[in-house]
Amino acid sequence: MRYAILSDVHANAAALRAVLTDAADMHAERIVCLGDVLGYGPEPVEALELVYRRAHVCLAGNHDDAVAGRYPVQDFTEIAAAAVLRHRTALAQKAIDWLRHLPHTCEFQSADGGSTDGAFACSHGDFYDPKHFDYILKPADALPSWRERTEQLLFVGHTHRPGIFVLGESGEPHALEPMDFTLEAGKRYLVNVGSVGYPRSGACRSFYCIYDDHSRMVTFRSLPFDLDGYRAKMNGQGMDEAPWIKTRAQELKPIEIRGTEKFAKPEKKKGKRFAGVKRIGEAALPPIQTAPSAPHRLGPAIVIGAAILALGGAWCTVRLVNSLRESSAEHAAVSAVELPTSPPRGEDISEFSDTRRLTSGWIALLQFPEKQDVRQDGNAKTKATVFRLTSETNGVIRFSKTMSLFDRPQKVYYTVKLATTTRPGVAVQFGFASRVRFLDADGKLLSEDLHTAARSVSNRAVKVPQGAETAELWIDCRCMGTFDIDVPIFKTDPIPRRKK
Repeated sequence: MRYAILSDVHANAAALRAVLTDAADMHAERIVCLGDVLGYGPEPVEALELVYRRAHVCLAGNHDDAVAGRYPVQDFTEIAAAAVLRHRTALAQKAIDWLRHLPHTCEFQSADGGSTDGAFACSHGDFYDPKHFDYILKPADALPSWRERTEQLLFVGHTHRPGIFVLGESGEPHALEPMDFTLEAGKRYLVNVGSVGYPRSGACRSFYCIYDDHSRMVTFRSLPFDLDGYRAKMNGQGMDEAPWIKTRAQELKPIEIRGTEKFAKPEKKKGKRFAGVKRIGEAALPPIQTAPSAPHRLGPAIVIGAAILALGGAWCTVRLVNSLRESSAEHAAVSAVELPTSPPRGEDISEFSDTRRLTSGWIALLQFPEKQDVRQDGNAKTKATVFRLTSETNGVIRFSKTMSLFDRPQKVYYTVKLATTTRPGVAVQFGFASRVRFLDADGKLLSEDLHTAARSVSNRAVKVPQGAETAELWIDCRCMGTFDIDVPIFKTDPIPRRKK
């Protein structure tokens, strides 16, 4: 049996697909994932669905357990903790339930049915306390795992660094660089398979291992890592990058032979359609046939034509005036009926028809996307990034962001500020309700703070309840017209006071 053993995908679905394709090319018959499918990366749903479909065995990593609420995030870095919250929000409840039941270890007999020579076991971290996820970084760190297990071969991940630890007759373990090898009698091996989607080995490549239990050979596989594509997906969703990613990107920056050029056809501007203009897919209109006129009849024809044009122009003018009057009356009626007269009261909106990902982890949800729009833009006066809202109906546009409370702050702070309207002189209305929701490790709502305002709120502080693991900020804007909102601030550190 040939096993493909991989670990630490970290929501990098593109890298995972490349590894699975290579494993199939290597004739792997079983896929074993050692955990950390989630964490850090931009594609949690896609990565988890791939592992669910393709992996015969999947173990739980510390990031998977954190998303499922089985492992605390207090010791996580800020980037790692924020990713856990993003992924927990992105996944359906059935995905969380599946993660909560993943095992932490698994074992396999050798090809001849033996339980020692040729047999192997797997864990995400160490084997001594697999639910605690200790790192095995040096040879001595592997000793507790060898004492805990009897198998000749052990596979782990967690450190993202491929390598081999060997224990021979001397009883002194030693480390080897990644290399293909065959199991020898009297020796024991602990192999770190490296990382598929988040390498820390000094090279931006995806690592995994192939183990053939008939030949008892371990083969290390290394594939190119698409760092530029990975960064583009991270930045496109407003996610922060780890410092090492930026460093690797600078080191591996490709040389550009020519300058940037656009090769796509320019988009045609949509305009009014005039009679006689042919569109793609329409049959050409036949040319108008006119009989030649005698020279002595040309004068009367011109007079008659001018009279017809004059009558037609007068008729069009009357129709235009009436149309403008009807349009004005209709606009007044719509404004009287649909324009909100007060800010929203924080009502629960159960359905939003569209979702937009913005900068800095913000998400915009539109209740009526056919009549609403949100995009990032620059404010001409302040020269700062803003969220531009456009609404033609009395609906709600919600801005949402989730923040980790792993450092156990006493309060959270947020600022919402309305910038200038981009359509001055038009009768428009604007109001919003802000809601801070505190959730425990299982995603259960502990408490929430609601605030309504007609224009903006600055430096609002909300006390964090006991046991809260995450905080969510909802900003429900109900408006009619086009507005600029400064990118909201949502943080745990106190906001500096204004200078007098």
